[in-house]
Amino acid sequence: MDNKSLKMMLYAALFAALTAVVSPVKIPLGFTPVPITLQTLMVLLSGAVLGARYGALSQALYLLVGALGLPVFAGGGSGFGAILGPTGGYLLSYPLAAATVGFMKDWKDKRAGMVAMCLLALVLITTYADLIFGIGFISFGGNSLVALMTFTQRMVFVIVSLAVIAALFVWLLREKEQAPLLSGMVAATLVIYLLGAVWGKLVTGLPWSAVFVGWVLPFIIGDTVKLLLAASVAKRIKLK
Repeated sequence: MDNKSLKMMLYAALFAALTAVVSPVKIPLGFTPVPITLQTLMVLLSGAVLGARYGALSQALYLLVGALGLPVFAGGGSGFGAILGPTGGYLLSYPLAAATVGFMKDWKDKRAGMVAMCLLALVLITTYADLIFGIGFISFGGNSLVALMTFTQRMVFVIVSLAVIAALFVWLLREKEQAPLLSGMVAATLVIYLLGAVWGKLVTGLPWSAVFVGWVLPFIIGDTVKLLLAASVAKRIKLK
């Protein structure tokens, strides 16, 4: 093994440790078993800084340490029970998400990033259609989003999310050279949502609309903020 490979493996171990360090931050939401956490921030950073191979390795190490019993998952969780539980899909997505960021950061073809952006836009447009007009694409327990949220709550979500999305595009316009990195992080976030939601669906048996309302929708704003933060930090880190 050459010095560069050894150094990258040490960096991978460091990012695994950093993911564990932020894991105690856990904000439960009463209507879903999925909490707000900071781990995805480190997942995105590991892929951006270390690249696809070593970013994925860092998150695989993180999962291995947690599976062996150390309390490094959200809120001090550990063991295979946490991985196989309702929210285990999010944990399992981390290596793939980190690899996605690293791969797309170095990939010259921007079409995959555009597809990721379009998919995210489709999710948001569908959500806004329900929140504003009550069309009824999305329901939870037979109730539409309009029935589940007050008018004020719906408008606050729309305004805040649009402001965050606007910040995303302003950042992109100012940092055009970072477009592959940003699109990679969007794609990685969608990977986390997809695996987390599919796993949650399989374990709980909830309808897809309920999974979306409880397992994806509440996190879009916060994850976009984390995405911007991760992109800003990553461009300042230069490994030697």
